[in-house]
Amino acid sequence: MADYFLKCADCGNQQKEDAYYVSCPTCGGFIEVLLTKVPEHPIDTRFASIFKYHPVMPYDPLQEDIVTFEDYEDTPMFIAKRLSEMMGIELLMKDETIMPTGTWKDREGFVSIHRLMISGVRDLVLFSSGNTGTSLARSASIIKGPRLHIIVPNSSKKRMEASNTMIDPDYVKFHYFEGSNDECIDHAKIFTAEHGYQGEGGFTNYARREGLKLFGLEFILNWKKPIDWYVQPIAGGIGIYSFYKAYRDLGLESQCPKMLGVQAEICAPMVNAWKAGSPTLEEEHVPQAVIPSDYVRVLRTRKPKESYPILKKIMDKVNGRFESVTDRQIHDALRLFYREDYFKKAYHKEGRLMGLEPATALAGIVKGVQDGFIRPSEKVLLNVSGAAKIGDIRMEWISDLL
Repeated sequence: MADYFLKCADCGNQQKEDAYYVSCPTCGGFIEVLLTKVPEHPIDTRFASIFKYHPVMPYDPLQEDIVTFEDYEDTPMFIAKRLSEMMGIELLMKDETIMPTGTWKDREGFVSIHRLMISGVRDLVLFSSGNTGTSLARSASIIKGPRLHIIVPNSSKKRMEASNTMIDPDYVKFHYFEGSNDECIDHAKIFTAEHGYQGEGGFTNYARREGLKLFGLEFILNWKKPIDWYVQPIAGGIGIYSFYKAYRDLGLESQCPKMLGVQAEICAPMVNAWKAGSPTLEEEHVPQAVIPSDYVRVLRTRKPKESYPILKKIMDKVNGRFESVTDRQIHDALRLFYREDYFKKAYHKEGRLMGLEPATALAGIVKGVQDGFIRPSEKVLLNVSGAAKIGDIRMEWISDLL
């Protein structure tokens, strides 16, 4: 287990983890997990699954009986040869769709639920339009607590119901609400206050950020080669922070690649703020309404005001950027996946289809190549962040390629 402490990025307050914090108890600011030193051996080969990374993580398989809670292994990485040749770059993909619920958000599950358990939290309220909710619900069902109250937009009801076989209703309750993502987030805050429960915190929840850090640790410690770009879809942007922090915690901050966070054009507040050169996200950057789209199911957070200023600083450090893509570009990128035999085989063998979120990120790479900010022969890592859920994909979009 890493030797770490919590530090507020705003007031500098430092303390040990003695409760479940989603903000600084002194000033309400942004809390980070800071390691006291870079581990000499970040992988402990005595353990499997996520537990082999415990020297860089806030859990301790040496002292705690936790190794039975997760058994998934590192996800595949491979060079997408046909797409690399087509775009004139070296495109590396890390396939997170094989995770238990089909999404990289499963990395958040154990870390978040474990922190709740050791802090004695009995009830947690969170908002989710799909992936985070199903991942935390799965972990709570495995660990047997705490009780989760998940606020879900009605538009995501089928997505949630598809995960019922993994969920124990004694520990998970879905509350469906008619409204946008942002309205559901506000409703979750009201629900939390009315019942006196613990709120999950979203981007400010360091447990979730530490969980997604596992993606970066896996990549850095297994690939062991420099890359020029890391690309992922974003709504709140937790993954951008976490990928950067993996480099920082390994003492490799100077080696962190440029990062590209991709949003759908119909809801691109971070892109708007970044292109305006703003250090904060203001009302003029926020979409007044999110236009309905068959190609945007999850990436619909209009006001990521807490995360954007932090991500902007990181992007400035690594010379990264935010970009938006159209529905047509997402559609075309979704089809590009099936130029690779790997994804055709995944469909025919397991019925697994690529989700709209990684298609959004791939569309950002195509745009980057066309616009010239991703240069010829550069090495680009795509986070294939999740598989399609029920109702996400129309087969007529891709059937001719399968």
